[in-house]
Amino acid sequence: MFEAILFDMDGLFIDSEPDWHAAETEMMRGYGYDWQPADQLQCLGGPLARVTEYMSSCLNGSVKPETLAKVIIDEMQNRLSSTAAYMPGAIEFSKLVFEAQIPQALVSASPRTLVDSVISGLTHNYFKETVAAGDIARTKPFPDPYIHAAKLLGVDISNCLIFEDSQTGITAATASGAFVVAIPHFIEVKESERLKRIESFVGLLLQDLSKWWEINQRELGK
Repeated sequence: MFEAILFDMDGLFIDSEPDWHAAETEMMRGYGYDWQPADQLQCLGGPLARVTEYMSSCLNGSVKPETLAKVIIDEMQNRLSSTAAYMPGAIEFSKLVFEAQIPQALVSASPRTLVDSVISGLTHNYFKETVAAGDIARTKPFPDPYIHAAKLLGVDISNCLIFEDSQTGITAATASGAFVVAIPHFIEVKESERLKRIESFVGLLLQDLSKWWEINQRELGK
């Protein structure tokens, strides 16, 4: 079986994309900009620095990215600490993994304050470790956050399974050397040797992990 399971946070484990969209729409409206779904897609998967740089460009540089980051972090901290909801089947699957004694980590491109807000708001927290933007020098789309999570858990990243939903996150996950399962919502994902696509966590079983592990070992020549 995999040595550890690593999860992305926004849009993968928690259903936070509607909150991000609402917060971004409200904030940008306050600056006189009509934030559209196409803008939201540009920002999907973060990291926050890229999102606020894009927002600043939409405002022709009239508001600095750092100012926008502070406003959006404060708003999202309030939202995520009180209204964060699980993606369908996510907590049920995480519980199965926990009961199987497989270590889990939450790995996000969001700032530490937002990750901690989510963790504090979870009714069931099965994560042994968390990684947020700022914990290490480079965040997603670089593989560093996932490699760091594996080190925190004391496991080999090549023997880990990562769940992701955005292109930014999938790029980071595949580059880490782990086996990756994508649950995309707004992008097209083509399967490859170490990248599988599923619809959701609903109905996902430990037997599925066993099958993926066998594929993983076969592809590694073990």
